Amino acid sequence: MSFIGQNTLRTKQLNRTLVFQTLLRLEAPTRQEIAAFTKLTPATITNIVNELMEYGYVVELGNGVSELKRAGRKTVVLGLNEEKKRVAGVHIRSDRVELGIVTLRGKVLKSTSFDLPTTIKQDDFLKLLTTKLESFLQENKALPVSCIGVGSVGLVDYENGTILEAEHLGWENVEIAAELSRTLKLPVHVDHHVRAMTLAEKMFGACKNQTDFLCVYIGQGIGSGLFLRDQLYRSETTGAGEFGHMTYQPEGRVCWCGKKGCLERYASEEAVLHELNVDSIKSVMEACQNGEADALESLRSAGNKIAVVLSSFINMFHVQKIVIGGDFAQEDWPLLQEIREKANKNSFLAKKRKVEVITTGLGDQQGIIGAASIALLESIFTVSINK
Repeated sequence: MSFIGQNTLRTKQLNRTLVFQTLLRLEAPTRQEIAAFTKLTPATITNIVNELMEYGYVVELGNGVSELKRAGRKTVVLGLNEEKKRVAGVHIRSDRVELGIVTLRGKVLKSTSFDLPTTIKQDDFLKLLTTKLESFLQENKALPVSCIGVGSVGLVDYENGTILEAEHLGWENVEIAAELSRTLKLPVHVDHHVRAMTLAEKMFGACKNQTDFLCVYIGQGIGSGLFLRDQLYRSETTGAGEFGHMTYQPEGRVCWCGKKGCLERYASEEAVLHELNVDSIKSVMEACQNGEADALESLRSAGNKIAVVLSSFINMFHVQKIVIGGDFAQEDWPLLQEIREKANKNSFLAKKRKVEVITTGLGDQQGIIGAASIALLESIFTVSINK
């Protein structure tokens, strides 16, 4: 299924992002191929490409042979000018913050991280984040950024750049976009961190050609993001995607959210650490790498529990692909293997068409690339064209 655009003035910005994503998806297309792929008119494509070239985002790579032309006919192929725009990506987890500088093609040039105290008030967090980010950007001033993307835990108001609530951290109405923008004098765009990762999978990862897919991230909690009909799904203010708070065990363990039996109480990083009675993810990963039975069995058990909930999800949304992220989602480890097998086995619809379950190809920088994706897409969307 192709991207479908509309040739109206009202959707000019939307069509611009459509062309940008098509350039990512097709690598080095011609203008004619972009028009065929998006169903936009050749004249619209010419205008948009000229605008993006004027701002330096798109360049002509030279002559190529288009499949849409008669054999041997030379046409000009296009590409993205990767160094034209760099953005900062800020991934906020419950236990740490990851920072990076990312190119137009999702390549992380520089990165760092810092741990968060077990308890930190939101005002102190904002001060700490601002100081760390300002220092990081100053240290890498040879790679200036034009905007900042933030992917955060909690309920996030995408439109207003606010963390509405991160109850487990004691935060409420954190105006993170306004504060960072005021201090650093740059545009700031904010979304939930797993929705951001989902966007990154669409732009730079394994789901460029999928219209319907789910991304699940297993961290201290368990979050998700969903693409439906080629659109990132957001449910008004809260955004949705709280996969970890779907019920795994009715009347089960009490969750910090106030409910009982939430999946993340049984299958998150925190749950695995508690089960193995260790205090660091690094310890669990080393144990798995060494083939220790207890650690491997704990991941197998977590994968089985996640698969139980996923199988019900698949019956509601028969997506084409599910991407699993997080430190435990290693290709040859039992968590991923268990999810892949059991989610398909226990889903009614998957009996007719199996869902591909994979680990992310973005590696341990998935969060940074995700956060940057928000800023990249927004900056292309809002670029001002003055003629």
